[in-house]
Amino acid sequence: MLRSRPRHPSSRGFTLLEVLVALAVVAIALLAAMRASGGLQDNAERYHQAVLAQQCAENFLIDQRLSRIFPPTGQSQSHCTEANASFTLNVDVQPTPNPNFRRVDVQVLDTSGWTAWNVVTIIGNL
Repeated sequence: MLRSRPRHPSSRGFTLLEVLVALAVVAIALLAAMRASGGLQDNAERYHQAVLAQQCAENFLIDQRLSRIFPPTGQSQSHCTEANASFTLNVDVQPTPNPNFRRVDVQVLDTSGWTAWNVVTIIGNL
């Protein structure tokens, strides 16, 4: 007596639908990873610009203190270059209740007009 095996569909391998679903999941995961890495790169660039802008502001304030000239009140604008990046410094000097001190507000803008750094300090008449 000859017994024949029952015919079952092959259970080896993946169906086309399973492969397509797996590819879609991988594609979505890769897109999310690319978007996240792009965001990290943007944040790193913004941080780099902020550090350079801070350096410009600090250099300006140190120069003011070392010059030993009491800054006159009013607004002025100057330019600064750090690591081949150009910045514009908007300086606003205001009087304080004590005439021996001035409030100095330094706003540092990059070439696109974005405020990369802002610092407010007091300079005394020494």
